[in-house]
Amino acid sequence: MALLEDVRFGLRTMAKNPTSTIVAVIALSLGLGANAVVFSIANTALFKNLPFVSDRILYLHSRDAAHADFGFLGVSLPDFRDWSAQQKSFRSLGAYRFNPANVSDESGVPERYNLAQITVNMFSIIGQPPVLGRDFTPEDAKPGAAPVIVLGHTMWQSRYGGSNSVIGRTIRVNGVPATVIGVMRPDFRFPIDTDLWMPLDPTPDLERRESRAMNVFGDLAPSATKASAGAEFDGIARNLERAYPETNRGITAAVRDFGEENNDPDDYTTLATLMGAVVFVLLIACANVANLLLARSVDRSREISIRVALGAGRWRVIRQLLVESVMLSSLAGVLGLLIAIGGLRVFSASVHDQVPAWMTFQIDYHSLAYLAVISLGTGLLFGLAPALRLAGLNVNLSLREGGRGSSGSRRGRHLSAVLVVAEMALAMVLLTGAGLMIRSIVNVRSTNTGVNTRNVLVMRLFLPNAKYPHPADQIAFHQRLKSRLDALPGVEASTVASTMPTGGSMNFPYELEHSAPVDENLRPKLNGLVISPDYFHVMDVRLIRGRAFTEDDGSGPPVVIVNQRLAEKIWPGEDALGKRLRLFDGKTPKPWITVVGIAPNILQNGIAVSAYDPLMYFPYRQLPIDDVALMARTRVPPATLINAFRRETQAIDGDLPLYNVRTLEERLATNGWEVAIVASLFSIFAGIALALAAIGLYAVIAHSVNQRTQEIGVRLALGASQGNILRAVFRQGMLQLAIGLAVGIAASIGLTRFLSSLLVLVTATDPITFILVGAVLGVAAVLGCLIPARRAARVDPVIALRYE
Repeated sequence: MALLEDVRFGLRTMAKNPTSTIVAVIALSLGLGANAVVFSIANTALFKNLPFVSDRILYLHSRDAAHADFGFLGVSLPDFRDWSAQQKSFRSLGAYRFNPANVSDESGVPERYNLAQITVNMFSIIGQPPVLGRDFTPEDAKPGAAPVIVLGHTMWQSRYGGSNSVIGRTIRVNGVPATVIGVMRPDFRFPIDTDLWMPLDPTPDLERRESRAMNVFGDLAPSATKASAGAEFDGIARNLERAYPETNRGITAAVRDFGEENNDPDDYTTLATLMGAVVFVLLIACANVANLLLARSVDRSREISIRVALGAGRWRVIRQLLVESVMLSSLAGVLGLLIAIGGLRVFSASVHDQVPAWMTFQIDYHSLAYLAVISLGTGLLFGLAPALRLAGLNVNLSLREGGRGSSGSRRGRHLSAVLVVAEMALAMVLLTGAGLMIRSIVNVRSTNTGVNTRNVLVMRLFLPNAKYPHPADQIAFHQRLKSRLDALPGVEASTVASTMPTGGSMNFPYELEHSAPVDENLRPKLNGLVISPDYFHVMDVRLIRGRAFTEDDGSGPPVVIVNQRLAEKIWPGEDALGKRLRLFDGKTPKPWITVVGIAPNILQNGIAVSAYDPLMYFPYRQLPIDDVALMARTRVPPATLINAFRRETQAIDGDLPLYNVRTLEERLATNGWEVAIVASLFSIFAGIALALAAIGLYAVIAHSVNQRTQEIGVRLALGASQGNILRAVFRQGMLQLAIGLAVGIAASIGLTRFLSSLLVLVTATDPITFILVGAVLGVAAVLGCLIPARRAARVDPVIALRYE
């Protein structure tokens, strides 16, 4: 009953002060809403919507002890069989490998999907049978069995209209007829963004023990733990090393959970940094509201003193004030929920094409519980200082002075100043983080790739092994397609390459001619790209020296073109033309390759670099590949030729889709999208923090001026000039700013290093960013002091001396 009375009294108090109530609720809702958004993002990315039910699904990998820096390796099929036979930690082990899939039938144009080839026990391990049709059986994986396939729900809906008649239907997957036997539930995309599943085909390549191309997972037994499973598989790996020293020397095993498997360590750092940023925003909002309540406490001193004099206990006063604070934060929590829902919708739309389909960013009961807890916590946090101050009033002194001018009031002003300093320091950290991220995204957008990106159409094309099993088949197809594309009106030249600029590269162990022998485990590696003869023409790049490839390259002595960076690195001060090197296939050396050209540097391996990578270019006849980037320089807007390119491709092979079709400019515009998203979020949080800090400083200075009106009047009456008053007010504000900047700079230097993994061509201690941020915060502080200072300078001494 007493609590209900406190609530009713709190409602009357908030209604009597609508302006301060609205300001407090808005300030808090921004902080609470931002926190709910980032918590929901982290919850979704790291914990929620796992593509399976059991949290005891673990992943197993091989690791090469001699090359630990290369990370985790796959598992070979023979090793997988031995692991399954010898282990006891898992109820069952399964394996899968990814493959692109060209799907074609009479339903529409060919499309490219993500295919997982799996052991037939996969769905039972995960505990997710098909919702339509049947699961795989051991007979489906036997040699010579008719190909069968299970469809993902999204593919079933988009391509087949969700019709049950798809069961038993024959479709072509990479040109091979396969019968549809099942459909999975709507949100099932295991392993990651998978569209369809087929039984694992034990090809001769997979049967090689050194061919570690599969991913292994298992359902942990009830009596086992991740640590005990890791210890067991270490022992199994040592047994295999003794049994197969040629292929398994130094090969160990590693056990990982879903988060370790699918989330990069940088993801945790990024989300933790964003979480820290929104906590700072919330702390600034709390400081603002605390200052607002401290200011109001002066006006309520007489009221509280009378209540205490009439017999109210100090705990009763504290409870009343805390109830009012929690009511404020609860209202802010409701508004913050609406802000979070809108913010998540915007965020989800901005990253829709970059995250796995099973990641759905929304407010769930975890997010609601988090929002409720922090709403309650912030209400207690910002309400505690004013409550303790009012509960500790000297009743007699307060009643004599009418609630003003007491030592408690002076202590309140000191506490307000401390809170403003904290706001300035926190705002400095957030603005610095935002400044560094903004500079990074500017660097991303202004990075010179080294090619002319205008009027270039790019896409990818996959030639399935079942239809194009031999390198000669792949070469013949590419030549035929190039002839048809080059003949299209508006096409200047076309080319194929293993990937496009900034799209990454392949990695080759190499040896220079006349170089000293090295340990095979320590052999250096270089990045390489496979291209057809017109590649540099399409990229509008002229070779520095030597010649470009011709159609004859690849059928004669092996040749290579190197970029300027590589030539300077491995043949410094020498002419690279005519130099020779050779690559290795495992331990087997390939024929010597002669350098025939030197190309300008082109950005190939991403954007977060300060120098171009050393790069080799190989003619596509020399190293044919089945999955290529198809590119063409056009004389007309590139997008107008997309349908023509599809038509010419399917005129040669009706089962082949073109995918990831876009202009090169559009493709490069997606570079650094993670940096852009984090930069946008940081900028929003920093903008909120800057506004709140400036408003907080304004409120404190304005309240101080209001409290010192009589003092200011006395000074003016005794001859102080308006300039003296202005300087005194500004001195108070600038002192708080200076202390806040000093603390903020120290904190920024310590905290922004967590952003290092996201920064592009800028350091975490970039002095320009710190100077600009300090200037922005200084301007905001000046604006926050300006109005109260002008008001103080215009005080009428006669009115001020009568002020009570």
